[in-house]
Amino acid sequence: MGVPEAVRHVAFDPEFQAMIPPLQAEERAYLEANIIRDGCRDPLVAWRGLLLDGHNRYDICEAHGIDFEVMEIDLPDRDAAADWIDTNQLGRRNLTPDQASLLRGRRYNRTKKSNGVRGARKLDQNDPASTAEVLAKQHGVSAPTIKRDGQFARAVEALKPAIPDIEQRVLTGCVPSKSAVVEAAREPVRAVEILNKPHVTHNSGEIEWYTPAPYVEAARAVMDGIDLDPASSESANQIVKADRIFTAHDDGLAQQWAGRVWMNPPYAAGLVQQFTAKLIGHVIAHDIEAAIVLVNNATETQWFRALADEADAICFKTGRIQFHAPGKASATGLQGQAFLYFGAAPRDFIREFQRFGFVMIRADYAPRQFNDEAEA
Repeated sequence: MGVPEAVRHVAFDPEFQAMIPPLQAEERAYLEANIIRDGCRDPLVAWRGLLLDGHNRYDICEAHGIDFEVMEIDLPDRDAAADWIDTNQLGRRNLTPDQASLLRGRRYNRTKKSNGVRGARKLDQNDPASTAEVLAKQHGVSAPTIKRDGQFARAVEALKPAIPDIEQRVLTGCVPSKSAVVEAAREPVRAVEILNKPHVTHNSGEIEWYTPAPYVEAARAVMDGIDLDPASSESANQIVKADRIFTAHDDGLAQQWAGRVWMNPPYAAGLVQQFTAKLIGHVIAHDIEAAIVLVNNATETQWFRALADEADAICFKTGRIQFHAPGKASATGLQGQAFLYFGAAPRDFIREFQRFGFVMIRADYAPRQFNDEAEA
């Protein structure tokens, strides 16, 4: 069934769309599968014909010819529509801390503006129901947190003339930290330099830090070879020995991945989020036969959680890996590392990687694997 003709007049507003945290690759895949199976159960939301909620559902329904409904809401002006978007998005359960902070901060700054700066300042100092306290109660945080969120959101807004995609960088986790964004806004001349600082210095930036051979050899044993390293160099491949590599010049993010993949992604300028999201997309699409990924044990981040959700087994490294670079002394990572395995042979991964640290296997694999072992 095609989309009703009246629905096709819903328009995308670039500013509104840019405000919305994007879905991770696996989230988009799950949403698409659900809509294809069950139809579009929730109506899209629009204001004066401009879409406020449902951009991904709209694209999926258009692509597959699936009917959907649009609910028009009545709001007084564009600021109210923007505030509706932020409030609605803050109801999502999968927001990262930076995403939630930006959305809360935008609400705080917008509300202060509508109240008038002088009135808002007076409320913050004297009135128990201040702007910050009202929003803090709504979103389950403290009033000082809301004020810090406002500072963060103002910094993002201030950086837009120099870095037009700064909002998307924040929403996709491609900035070193909130403090780096605030610092960049205070020092606009150095903004690009500050925001391109890697989050973890020993596996990113201008120096390429290579994985020691024992870990790569273990990965090769698990997968019976390595077909592709999508984030590599000629020097690094002397250890990895992948049949095919993508260098920085090749831009692995723009290439098709397949086969047995080893990946130690770059971290500079938020590339780890982009490389891990692309890997997940290929795993879900069954483009990849097997993969082992080495990343920082950043369990607080959305990109690590997304990897863990799809992984068939994980090895949390005991201690920290000493990386090396040509002509440089070895350098120990600033935090722990983890190896994540994607494939049909988790027992092989356990056999090879249990010497490096604590190995976990997916719960839905354990009964099948152990039953097979008992029958053998």
